[in-house]
Amino acid sequence: MDEFEEYIEIYEVEEDEFEEDDERLAEIYRLFVKLLNQLENLKSFELKEAASLMMIKELVNDDKVLAGLATKMLQDMIYNLDEDSTYSS
Repeated sequence: MDEFEEYIEIYEVEEDEFEEDDERLAEIYRLFVKLLNQLENLKSFELKEAASLMMIKELVNDDKVLAGLATKMLQDMIYNLDEDSTYSS
């Protein structure tokens, strides 16, 4: 019975961590929407491009897996594959 109680305690701790993640994710989304609005308000197209690329570089940083996923997503977007509901990358 002790093993089961220990499992329940571990599960409860992990569940609390997910709740914190949900709150953080909601805050990240709010900040992202504000950031996009700021980008849209830039008058210079070159500054928009530079700022967007800078953000992508900062997000990807040295994470090779994330860089690969971002590359694949951008390729899908370029070829309009992200709009095809039957396509899975």
